[in-house]
Amino acid sequence: MAKQVRYFRQVVSHLEEKFGNEKAQAIMTKALKRYDELIEENKDEPKEYYMHTRERIYPSIAVFDALLDEGVGRKEAEEFVTDYYRWRSGGMASKVKAIFKIPGLYKVVPKFLYNMTQKHFGPQAGFASENKYLSKDEIRFDMVKCPYHDKCVRYGCPEIVKGFCDADDICYGNMHPRLSWDRTKTIGRGDDVCDFRVHIIEQ
Repeated sequence: MAKQVRYFRQVVSHLEEKFGNEKAQAIMTKALKRYDELIEENKDEPKEYYMHTRERIYPSIAVFDALLDEGVGRKEAEEFVTDYYRWRSGGMASKVKAIFKIPGLYKVVPKFLYNMTQKHFGPQAGFASENKYLSKDEIRFDMVKCPYHDKCVRYGCPEIVKGFCDADDICYGNMHPRLSWDRTKTIGRGDDVCDFRVHIIEQ
């Protein structure tokens, strides 16, 4: 199962560049084994969790644990996992910017983000939010529960959560000149909430 996850297919070259082929293979072997253990431990979680846990959270935890098991220092392991996730987000950011070259498409972003949040970032996927607001020009809400944070804390690696937070900033921080991404706090960086706000900038 683990070998089918894109995260693992892409991380190999980064491990090889950082640690050399032999150590990279040792890390990968342990990471794939750890990933399968995490899947087994959480086999009863709802399928709505999968896009977050199986594609992003568990692979990150597995690589982090494998790095530690191979003698990599905790800080270095943290930096590797978070830097790698930031790199992955750069590709998505490029796709997002390309999509918004379509004239006028930026205007649908508040409504689109609201619908996406309802579908993929709601209680059914382990999230909880408060203070929701939507207009044609703005969306805002406070995320008060996040499985990225909860899972990483549960498995003893809260320091890697900020890499997921950074990914949001990379993907959505420069979507379009007429869109402002105004999040100032995240749970993963030690705050009490993630205060999401996106609004259209008036000309």
